[in-house]
Amino acid sequence: MNLPATVTLSRRSGEERTFLIRRCEETDLFQILMLQQRIAEDLSDPGIYVLVDEEDILESLKKDYCCGVYLDGRIVAFTMMIANRVSPRNYGSYVGYGPQRQAKCVSMEITIVDEPCRGFGMQRLFVQLREEAARQMGAEEALVTIGPDNKYSLQNLIDSGYEIIETRPLYEGAMRHILRKDL
Repeated sequence: MNLPATVTLSRRSGEERTFLIRRCEETDLFQILMLQQRIAEDLSDPGIYVLVDEEDILESLKKDYCCGVYLDGRIVAFTMMIANRVSPRNYGSYVGYGPQRQAKCVSMEITIVDEPCRGFGMQRLFVQLREEAARQMGAEEALVTIGPDNKYSLQNLIDSGYEIIETRPLYEGAMRHILRKDL
């Protein structure tokens, strides 16, 4: 999909909304941070999501693939993918990949959707967009981390062809599955 794009998405109930999807820029940082904070505050289990710090988001806005969904000019969903570069943020470093393999591996870092806009299939759309971008970057595989109790997101990833390869504590000791997929 070429971005920016206007898409009409629907819920199972038949409700439809039209959204703008575009690559995010540094000027979007404040809105992204506010969205992330709202989502974290609304979680019944705070272990499901660990906040990504401002510096990491800013770095990714400059170097990686960041995409947002907007409704009436306000960001309502955000996703971030670490490009296939050698970095401590490349999840390949978590599973022992050397520099050559990291250079062919992207990391699907975060996907967040504001509660009033959930159910429109944005998470699955983001998976497709990130995988398409990863292939264009020359990546051959993707890794993602997710909390075992985040059942909806985990099922979306499994339905998209990701497989759990490891489960262990990451991010301030929070237990996480590490999933991978060949691209």
